[in-house]
Amino acid sequence: MPSFDTRVPAVLVRLDRNPFHHGTLGAVRSLGRAGIPVHAVVESRTSPVARSRHLGSARPGPAGASPAELADFLLRVGDEVAEDPSSPLLAVPLDDVTALALARRRAELTPRFLLPEQTEAQLLRVADKAALAETCAALGLPHPRTALPTGADEAAAMARALGLPVIAKWSRPWLLPAGAGLRSTSIVRSLAEVRELYARSPRPAAGCCSRSSSRRAATWTGSSRGTWTPRAAARPGRPGARSAPGPPGPG
Repeated sequence: MPSFDTRVPAVLVRLDRNPFHHGTLGAVRSLGRAGIPVHAVVESRTSPVARSRHLGSARPGPAGASPAELADFLLRVGDEVAEDPSSPLLAVPLDDVTALALARRRAELTPRFLLPEQTEAQLLRVADKAALAETCAALGLPHPRTALPTGADEAAAMARALGLPVIAKWSRPWLLPAGAGLRSTSIVRSLAEVRELYARSPRPAAGCCSRSSSRRAATWTGSSRGTWTPRAAARPGRPGARSAPGPPGPG
């Protein structure tokens, strides 16, 4: 059993407003059972995870906050939960958008919070599902063969080659516009559904993709046979495809 420094509280942070995010509960239980004080910034004080006996406190995060606003909020949370104002806390981001936000404001959050030394560009290599496949290929790690379609017809052809149903997964879901009704992951059971979902890919919005103009915000993942991945200039998503025999790849 590894030993942990139980003097350092952990603050779990999730901007994704999904009350049934299983990773949050898993992190709370794992850290709490190890004797580490755990606090969480989630969507609501009434979130199901707030009922865990391993959680010291739950606070609603600032909805739609900028990275700077999130950093200010977390510094206030640190002052509230730390017994010693000079002791550090461990910040644990639980989704991609939170990890990116904390990386952007790392200079402000340290040394109050313990955060890894990683840049936003490094995080995007694994947070973006299309870039993740490229990173795995560059490192020689097993991953699904990836192809990126340029239109609905090509997307349908790739889905047909992979074998329906496929799992459609946006590679950068944090770029999807609020209220668009697009889930980060969907099961697509027919070629008609493939075309329909592709057609719903968000149109370019001014400034929305300034940090990702060369890549789409979506990845389409096929069952155990492969993964669909999209890419597009200054757009949050179009579908692409990747396929490989054997177990599913990363992402």
